Amino acid sequence: MTELPDDIRQVRLPMRDNPLRHINSYLLKGDDGYVLVDCGFEGEDVLEALQAALREQGIGLGDVRSLVVTHYHADHYGLAATLLRLGRLRLLLHRLDWLFIRSQLADVDRYLTESAAWLERNGLSLPRYTDDERRSLEQVRRFTVVAPQQELEDRDRIGVGRHAFRVVWTPGHTPGHVCLYDAEREILLSGDHVLDPITPNVSYWWPGAGNPLGDFLASLRKVAALETRLVLPAHGEPFVGLRRRVEELFRHHAARESAVLAALEDGPRSAAEVAERLPWTRRGLQFAELTLLQRDMAVAETISHLEELRALGQVERHDERGRLVYRLSSG
Repeated sequence: MTELPDDIRQVRLPMRDNPLRHINSYLLKGDDGYVLVDCGFEGEDVLEALQAALREQGIGLGDVRSLVVTHYHADHYGLAATLLRLGRLRLLLHRLDWLFIRSQLADVDRYLTESAAWLERNGLSLPRYTDDERRSLEQVRRFTVVAPQQELEDRDRIGVGRHAFRVVWTPGHTPGHVCLYDAEREILLSGDHVLDPITPNVSYWWPGAGNPLGDFLASLRKVAALETRLVLPAHGEPFVGLRRRVEELFRHHAARESAVLAALEDGPRSAAEVAERLPWTRRGLQFAELTLLQRDMAVAETISHLEELRALGQVERHDERGRLVYRLSSG
């Protein structure tokens, strides 16, 4: 646990078989109980770590009144069903992420099959995962579907003692991702929307996903307009300099989009073929050097860039006998 303002505690919850190693949950102290923001994967290891952190504060699960989940990913939502069963708290989650959970993730096998078929349409051969990759992929299952008692909307207010946190809807990483903003103290709980030095993953995993990268960039502008002294992210360490970090993310995505356009200069390509021409990770690895699971993520991220460029009128998408290809706009 990392000391922050007196009424906010950072709780590190383990992420087994994941290079990020842990997720930051935040415990907010109010006059009549606590609010927990994000809760980690479903699993005994995570529950034990959370209960140990609560004991250090001299409290138990019964003292936690609300659980706010910033978005539906299993490392943020996974333990929610267990906590609702063991405690007496209320679950708060944005309306659009709850819609996604019950329409897509209620059948994880179908979701994974449809995602693999979508990537195959975009030029990626069906993978044969290693055992380590399969264990990592299985993390998507580390949750149990449970309904929120309150579906959050942009600008909702969550009172915590004498302080109030405003819900800031920041779609992109997921359709219903939210941040929490304390305007009085200029503190932003950023979830996975703004991380430092990690670049949040913005991917296009299924047909009809809209324009997640366009949404993400608009959401960055939205939070950059907030007067923010301290950022509390879900991964990495708390940091200062929100606007500096937002500008870095803008430059990163502008550079990626330039590289995507350059990859199309000599003719139409599938998203997978574009991804093969881009450097990956902070080490600048070639596509062939990535693990199979990393290649899945790389192609899904490339699609999000291509779809943003398509929304801007800079590229076109065509269906060639079931295979999707992109080319520079003729207009």
